[in-house]
Amino acid sequence: MTREARCWCGDLRLTLKGDPFYVSSCACTRCQRRTGGFFGVTVYARPEQIAARSGETQTFKLSDGSTTFHRCARCGTNLWWVPDEEDDVIGLAGGCFVGQNLPAPQRMVYTATRHPWVCVPEGLPEYEDAAPE
Repeated sequence: MTREARCWCGDLRLTLKGDPFYVSSCACTRCQRRTGGFFGVTVYARPEQIAARSGETQTFKLSDGSTTFHRCARCGTNLWWVPDEEDDVIGLAGGCFVGQNLPAPQRMVYTATRHPWVCVPEGLPEYEDAAPE
């Protein structure tokens, strides 16, 4: 199975082979600002699962140097990010996989900063901060 993530304008595309190894929702303030939404959904995969990539990117590195974000050079959509200390994981913006039957998130993290009216689905594990490893 393959799934395609694409930016708003469609110039930047990424093809994911197989299922992600984890899907997580996050209500931290960074994800809220990154997505412009009330929480983000991250699809975690291994770099070798990326079958194809097309389009021009711009990168943005967090000031603490922990993560590099890749966004479309034309429309600015943040499509994926890579933790700089890990070379075996890539985070993909869940919302960029429109209508492709992704697995549901397996948790919600940083609920301490979520908006009070954002409801966590019943039975979904939630953590006020980062989830334990």
